[in-house]
Amino acid sequence: MSGFRDLMAFQRQTEALAQVAGRLGWDQETVMPEGAAAQRAEEIGALEAVLHARRTDARIGVWLSRAKAPDAVGEAQLRQLRRQVQRAAKVPGRLAEEIARATSLAQGIWAEARAREDVAAFLPTLTEVVALKREEAAALAGGGDPYDALVDDHEPGMTGAAIAAMFSAMRPRLVALREKVLGAPAPKGVTGTFGQDAQLALSRELATVFGYDWSRGRIDLAVHPFSSGSGHDVRITTRVSDTDPFNCLYSTIHEVGHAAYEQGIDSGYALTPIGQGASMGVHESQSRTYENQLGRSRAFTGWLYGRMREVFGEFGIADA
Repeated sequence: MSGFRDLMAFQRQTEALAQVAGRLGWDQETVMPEGAAAQRAEEIGALEAVLHARRTDARIGVWLSRAKAPDAVGEAQLRQLRRQVQRAAKVPGRLAEEIARATSLAQGIWAEARAREDVAAFLPTLTEVVALKREEAAALAGGGDPYDALVDDHEPGMTGAAIAAMFSAMRPRLVALREKVLGAPAPKGVTGTFGQDAQLALSRELATVFGYDWSRGRIDLAVHPFSSGSGHDVRITTRVSDTDPFNCLYSTIHEVGHAAYEQGIDSGYALTPIGQGASMGVHESQSRTYENQLGRSRAFTGWLYGRMREVFGEFGIADA
């Protein structure tokens, strides 16, 4: 039992440091000064070096050999930790640090290129990141399929072949649905100017309606909406367009779907190997369920239209 306790105490510190890395990434995309990009990349790279060293610490193997789980939850903790350790051991510390630093720098370069609609400005950085990720995939695959190695990081046990088979079965119905949608009259859009403060106020209201726990979260603006964190700190972001309020509103609903997955995990698991979402498939399906199945239902859109009239006042309706 002592092996299990020692292991979980060590891992709790590792998970806490990983959450700090996540907060640095959130800060970079929301409020960090533009001039801090290079330093932030160095900070994130340094922290990743510390995390990699902890994840590959020789003591973990000793503790795992001695650890006896007290219950089914403990068994799940050990199973997930073994998986994390095995994957970390395959990637050189130098590479893990380089990827963290390069992707941090890439974020700001991408945002600037996006604002200028200048793809060429981002291509050299993208090329560097892809090369590093290919190196990581090769290390993880160990002679196997590199795509499978990376997919497994997001959807454990999934393979490229399984994904291809899944979409092959779905393709006929999806193509038919696409043709039906494209053949239908284009939906009408809204016209007018929609203030940022009003959009954000309504976004906060929508987040509350969809069950977002504000005591463990917040909403901010970002170039591209995302959710971040787990346990007692799960943050979301959205974006604003003066002429398209739906961009902001439905981005918020989508990210609340992601956040609901993380906030729905038993808080007692926070800062443990099983303390965050285990499946990107569940993450994206839940966010899309919130955004599309619920957020675009007739009942909800009828209510939303009324709230938009109350919040924004008069606005026009025009053909798209």
